[in-house]
Amino acid sequence: MNGSQAPDVIDSRELGGDKMHVGYVTYLLRLYGISSLKEKRSIIRPILSDLRRNFNASVVETGKHDSKLEAEITVSMVACKRSELDSLFQSVWQRMIWNGVEVYGEEGEIW
Repeated sequence: MNGSQAPDVIDSRELGGDKMHVGYVTYLLRLYGISSLKEKRSIIRPILSDLRRNFNASVVETGKHDSKLEAEITVSMVACKRSELDSLFQSVWQRMIWNGVEVYGEEGEIW
């Protein structure tokens, strides 16, 4: 492929595979007892690493950067079945609770 051509898109079903699903969920977190943004980062950074490691997911802090009391984390994943993604995102939510933060909102989509 040369630099000016886009790669051909191949439907995985043409190769005998199943349809893949991709999804993302944005979680809104409430933090307590935080006195500085540096302290917030010291709490959020290990959570991001833990989610990446345990779920093989793309994880990023997507908002609330200037708030000491809130954080916004978006997680995206790919799976063969929609039900598998639903289960994985529920497990992500439980994992964040296990990490000691309060999840007070979530929003996302699965295609």
